[in-house]
Amino acid sequence: MRDDAHDKERSRQSASRKREHPMARNQKLTSVIAGRIVAAVDVQGSLVAVHFADGSVMTVHTDGSPPSGAPVGRVRAVRQQGTQLIIDLDGGSTMEMQTAESTSSVMVRDKAQGFEYSD
Repeated sequence: MRDDAHDKERSRQSASRKREHPMARNQKLTSVIAGRIVAAVDVQGSLVAVHFADGSVMTVHTDGSPPSGAPVGRVRAVRQQGTQLIIDLDGGSTMEMQTAESTSSVMVRDKAQGFEYSD
């Protein structure tokens, strides 16, 4: 009987995690920025610049709405579905943005302005 209760609890926890993070991980962008620390976020109209502590910058063309959530912390992963982009940070906080298009909206450049990522 103990195993049955344990299995039910694991199933409940798994279902809860699926509700919290239903979007697929953007593997390519995650591999580029995971571990970097968000130092600042600048918003100028529909352009959002996410500045990392290492001097690199991720530029996101948004639908005009500012990002929501905690704008600083270490990046764990990036999730994306359609025009919704979510950056998962350490401690469980997130930064969410609505991109202008489902593709061609995100670019990452290193501190020397060298190309690292574009969708």
